[in-house]
Amino acid sequence: MDQDDEKILFDYADKFINLANELARSDTSGRVGMAIRFAAARFSVFEASTQTASLAAEKDTYLPQIAEDFQKVLEYNFEDYVRILADQKH
Repeated sequence: MDQDDEKILFDYADKFINLANELARSDTSGRVGMAIRFAAARFSVFEASTQTASLAAEKDTYLPQIAEDFQKVLEYNFEDYVRILADQKH
């Protein structure tokens, strides 16, 4: 991914994060996090459906691919946030 694409990706992600933060100000139940994960899953399936003539036939291809992509960004963000929290303590 080049720098322009990366900037666009982070700008889009920030829009979702800002909305989630706004919603979480008045709802601390955990529903906001669950809703954003649900929305990401739903949109991921929609996006996959636009790339194949038979989503049902390609399910075993797309599910692991989407899960792997999510696992990678989850690990990246987890480690990044651990570093940020550690830096705040110093």
